[in-house]
Amino acid sequence: MAQFIDAVVLKGQTRQFTSTIQIRDEQNLNFVPFNLLPYIVRFRVMGSSVADADIIIEHIITQVSDLETVGQITNAEAGEFTFTITAEDTNILGLGKKPIMIDILDADTQELVYTLTEGGARGEYNKIYIVQV
Repeated sequence: MAQFIDAVVLKGQTRQFTSTIQIRDEQNLNFVPFNLLPYIVRFRVMGSSVADADIIIEHIITQVSDLETVGQITNAEAGEFTFTITAEDTNILGLGKKPIMIDILDADTQELVYTLTEGGARGEYNKIYIVQV
């Protein structure tokens, strides 16, 4: 269950990104939606691509969180969630690329269950690009 996301946002603008999590079925033949009902999503933008990097932005995404400013689990049973980068977020982040982390947490305890995005075999990280035109 891994995601690879390269997202581009124009500085000073708000943008939403929708993602669907799928896992293999019990026979390991097909992909099926990952039910997010007992979970929440933690979205982080990191200062650099090292394990102990500073967290620049963190959003906790639930079924009732504000879609316009944070994001929301929009269809839990289908594994669908949206994360939002606001215009204010882009000003905090500045121009350039920043690594992101998306984690699945237990909704009750907020304990880490799974990290969806992390460095790959060649050290590449999922990232968000803040650009200006």
